[in-house]
Order: sequence, then structure tokens, then C-alpha cells
Amino acid sequence: MTDLSGLALPALDWGEVFHVGIRVADLGAAQRELTEAIGVGWTTPATIPMKAWAPGQGSVSYDLTISFSKEGPVHIELLYGSPGSYYDVRDGGAGLHHIGVWVDDVTKVNQDLVSQGYTVELAGASPEEGYGAFTYVRSPGGVLFEPESGLHGSKERFERWYAGGSLF
Repeated sequence: MTDLSGLALPALDWGEVFHVGIRVADLGAAQRELTEAIGVGWTTPATIPMKAWAPGQGSVSYDLTISFSKEGPVHIELLYGSPGSYYDVRDGGAGLHHIGVWVDDVTKVNQDLVSQGYTVELAGASPEEGYGAFTYVRSPGGVLFEPESGLHGSKERFERWYAGGSLF
């Protein structure tokens, strides 16, 4: 058994994991497949005009369509990205993508993770601007996390969406 006693306190809290993200080529087909396989219901898909920051690219813009399973506490997020976007599956990248975690301070969490060897792949804003409300940050072992701000009503918006209301 591996001795883990010398590890630092985690930057992410397992109790705040709220979704797993799956990139899909066809959102409707993925919803039907997972409903048949595990019996989950879905939020009405929402298309979001994304404005983000990517290392080596700077500001990027594209459309992202998402839907979440209504059942939780850990929800399934289906992601369909426009061609050429970070979420585009044409490169064979369909499947499990990331683990989403609510955090209070995106800037601090990302600084902590980067200091531990994690790499930021995409963020709501540049590091100089504090990363914005979310990031995608990859662990040295290859696991992709999405620390997302649970502040400013975000959690409540998602709870309303899971219950059948609108995300926005």
C-alpha cells in the first residue's frame, strides 16, 4: 500500500464535486443512450456563447451546448462544442472529459494546483485576470478538473435548471 501521509492538503474538496463532463458528437443521441442505459432525465440543452482564455492562444470564442442530468448529487454534463473549439470531438475525443468541482476562490485553487504541477488548459479569463469563474486544469497524471466558482448564485442557477427551470 502507498503511504500518502506526507501529502499536502488538497486544493479541491471531494464533497464539492458536482458533475462529470462528457464530450459528445451528438447531444440528443447521447441523452437517449444514457437515459436507456441508466434512466436519467435531462435539463433542456443550453447553448452558451463562450469567451475564454487558452494558453498560447489568448482569448478564444465559440459556442458550447450543454445539458446536465437532473439526478445527482453528482450530475452528468454532456458537452457539444462547435467545430474547432476546445470541446470539438472531431479529433476522436468523445467520452469522459473532466470532473467539475465547486470552489469559492478559482484564483487561489488554480495557483495551488499549478504550484503542484497541474497545467491550465482553458479558463474564463487570463491568469493575470484571476482565471475568471472557471478553469480546466490537468493533473500531472492526466486527470482534468474544472474548478468552478460556486459564488454569485451559480449553484442556485444550476439547482433551478436541474429542477426543470432555465439555466439563465
